[in-house]
Amino acid sequence: MTAAAAAPVKIQQAEATRHFTSGLIHFRSISRWLLVLIAGVAGVDIVGAQELSPCTGEAARVIEEAGGNDRTTPHPQEMQFQYISPCPPALGGRVPPPPWLAPRPPASEIPPPRPFEELIRPFATPSAGGGFQGRAFHEAFDGDLLAAFYRRTIITRQLEIRQISEQRYVLPGQGGLNQIIRLPIYGPVWIEQRRQVLIPVGGRYNGISITDNDSPRPTDRLYFHYSYYDGIAAQLNPGYGNVILNRPLLGFEKTFLDGNASIGLRLPFVQLHTPGGLADTQGVGDLTILTKYAIVNDRVSGDIVSAGFILTTPTGVGDVLLADGTRIPHSTLFQPWCGFVTVFDRFYVQGVSALIIPTSRRDTTLLTNSIAAGWWLYRSPGDRLLQGVVPIVELHVRTPLNNRNRDGVVFVPDMFNITTGVHLRFPRATLGAALCVPTIAPRPWNVEAIGNFTLWF
Repeated sequence: MTAAAAAPVKIQQAEATRHFTSGLIHFRSISRWLLVLIAGVAGVDIVGAQELSPCTGEAARVIEEAGGNDRTTPHPQEMQFQYISPCPPALGGRVPPPPWLAPRPPASEIPPPRPFEELIRPFATPSAGGGFQGRAFHEAFDGDLLAAFYRRTIITRQLEIRQISEQRYVLPGQGGLNQIIRLPIYGPVWIEQRRQVLIPVGGRYNGISITDNDSPRPTDRLYFHYSYYDGIAAQLNPGYGNVILNRPLLGFEKTFLDGNASIGLRLPFVQLHTPGGLADTQGVGDLTILTKYAIVNDRVSGDIVSAGFILTTPTGVGDVLLADGTRIPHSTLFQPWCGFVTVFDRFYVQGVSALIIPTSRRDTTLLTNSIAAGWWLYRSPGDRLLQGVVPIVELHVRTPLNNRNRDGVVFVPDMFNITTGVHLRFPRATLGAALCVPTIAPRPWNVEAIGNFTLWF
């Protein structure tokens, strides 16, 4: 075949090769973008996805070799392919290679990830006080607080079998003397007894602490907290029977000021059950408003120093008479607090101190101090289900500044309570369970069972 006859064949082959190469580059680029899109929907982080940008280039052209007047098209195997980039001229004419052709640096030159970066992916949301949401660094307190006991007069009714009447029989005797026989008749009788007991009332001093499924770090979240108290005031009221309390609690928190502050609302629901139901309380507790501000924070390590103010409004149930004939006090509670979090590799420590100040002198001014520690027993940030298991332990000291007399109408004991449990970390949530036991007699309750669930948004 002559050169003139072979030229059209070579041109067709060159065109076919060009279209094939261009299509291959387009297909590879589109497939990588689809992979990133699917991974984003599935919540999977693709390392290096940030390298895909509009400046990747998606075409190739054939450069024909220069020839004389009778220039001919070379064989496709001899053709040169040049990568064309749509990048702006600001790059100085330098054409970057596509990401899949760019050489990767050796492992020794790749900078290490920032501390706790592996806990942030795949939902890296900047937040105050720690930089990347509270979930990236530590868990919240589980809590313990059930503080105030009020003296009430309880009228108990007990069913007893007692003599209610008698039956008389007259028997004739000798010498005209009759003999009278009396037979007692017994039956059930309700016996009322009055006694004074010390028991909590409604939502008073209940679910108001910064340590009730909370922490010093501002966070965007919804949460549910549940506490079950068994044997309430059993050592204060011997022989009275078992008093139990169920206290579910709903709350939310929202950050602002670039995540350096937050405001939240919390509402408990109380179901207090007493022997015979004579002092039961059921209904909504006091509404609490919580604020936080991160004074010092390290967005890399997660360390934080913060402060805030908690306002508890007297909106809950429990308007009852006390043993002295007065109405139970129902104060607005002002609670300034300060706290810290220190984060190590797989270990963290956090602490909170607060002062609860009531508007009524009859209510209790209470100083509270709490410290907690947690350890990442298991940590797998890339897991789509379980990302961490964190055992925790908490120590709570409650010191009343008034109403310390056990014989008073209002009584708050000194408390040193220990809480221990475990938290399960998921991509956007934490599920926790714990037990709390008082250690100082008279014990305010026997045991508290705690469950909580937190959802970040």
